[in-house]
Amino acid sequence: MQSLDNKNIANANGDEIPLLPIVNLKNIHFATGSALLYIIVLGMVNSYSAPATVDMQLPGSRFRDITPDEITWIASLPQVSGVVGNFLSGYVTHKLGRKATLMFISTSYTSGWLAIAYATSVPIIYLGRLISGFSAGICAVAVPTYIVEIAPTEIRGFLTSGFQVAFSVGVFLVIGLGAVLRWSWLAISGAVLTTSAVCLMVIMPESPAWLVQESRIGEAMKGIKFLKGKNSDLKKELQDISDNQILSETDKFSFREFLNPTFYKPLGFAVLLMVFQQVSGVNIVLSYTVEVFGSIGSSVDPHIASAVVAAVQVGGTILSSFLMDKSGRKRLYITSATCMSVSYFVLGVYSYIVKHSEHPVNLHYYGWIPLVSLTVYTFAFSLGLGPIPFVMAPEMAPIRFRSMIVAIGSLMCSLSGFIVTKTFEDGRVLLGIYGLFWLYSGLCLLSALFGCFILPETKGLSFREIHRSFSVPED
Repeated sequence: MQSLDNKNIANANGDEIPLLPIVNLKNIHFATGSALLYIIVLGMVNSYSAPATVDMQLPGSRFRDITPDEITWIASLPQVSGVVGNFLSGYVTHKLGRKATLMFISTSYTSGWLAIAYATSVPIIYLGRLISGFSAGICAVAVPTYIVEIAPTEIRGFLTSGFQVAFSVGVFLVIGLGAVLRWSWLAISGAVLTTSAVCLMVIMPESPAWLVQESRIGEAMKGIKFLKGKNSDLKKELQDISDNQILSETDKFSFREFLNPTFYKPLGFAVLLMVFQQVSGVNIVLSYTVEVFGSIGSSVDPHIASAVVAAVQVGGTILSSFLMDKSGRKRLYITSATCMSVSYFVLGVYSYIVKHSEHPVNLHYYGWIPLVSLTVYTFAFSLGLGPIPFVMAPEMAPIRFRSMIVAIGSLMCSLSGFIVTKTFEDGRVLLGIYGLFWLYSGLCLLSALFGCFILPETKGLSFREIHRSFSVPED
């Protein structure tokens, strides 16, 4: 790609556009919030089974005789179809654009929720969950890619960490609404939120970086004006986008690119970040919260305890969004993984004592331990292991590879999430609930070591500085 010259940033009369400073970023926050509504829905998809499958077994439900195996399939199927969505999303977002992809997928997102709400049999619920998971897999790539491309460097960490904030809000909504709504109405609430998201997103601009890549300079200019104000420095904005793309621009991707360090290094970090996030056991907390609290001997009502954990997750992710550009990604990641490891270890010890103690544990005095342990775990996850993969994966990847790298990372996230979720019941039988907690504790500790010795820091670096750090040093 050639560097943009002055004619690319002239108005219709051929007059040079004045170079004025950025004065208004409110529309960037508005566009980010609109895109993040899809992630709120994603959080609802992932945690829907926590209250819904418990409610399905209560009097008045259509599926009172639902089996434990059917429950694990309802919980884990979105991760299966999410793998397909992740796989296709890189190509779709690259060809159609980031905004267009979100608009396109909204119909299937809504259809999935409605299929669940009006299901007359468990297989139809399976179908709805598969459709919802596929749509969520697409959004898991399109949304962070869109946000990182419209975010200024100074607040990039703050805006991109909104992914996990939105996800946590979705979890909290499902847990909170699940305490008062039947499972079918809970699914309808997901369809309503999806419809709201598409209504807002339709007025948002496409990613200017993607438009420049497609040589649609006029549309990119309009997008920048909308996002950063009419007094923004269009010449500088467009030139920065162009310069970032020049670093890796070629006609098409070839297999030789796998040997390009600006491709395989950020890809490796993206995959490891996503896998470590899921093997930390977070999906057990999201998908089986009510059941876990009911089975390990807590003195707190399972629904109330689940709502408290979900609320703490929202608070933790909001705090993380402010700390991301202050303390840095690396420090947050290490702190998060270490605290999660300790929390799961304590929970494992408590569960073991409840199970094997010769004398019954007095839940009046000690039954608060599960709530405190899972609350600390969730808060720590929300600070680092939760948001950081979705912050660092898109910002480490050059724009030419961004959709592909984020898609592969998300694919591995869905695949590992499915394995963890589906094997929960078998693992509990084989290792005991305490054995599972200790396993996840060890994997969290391994994540902390990865963050300490391998993970790079990207705080405050421009895209060009990040990408140059992955390049082979010149002789």
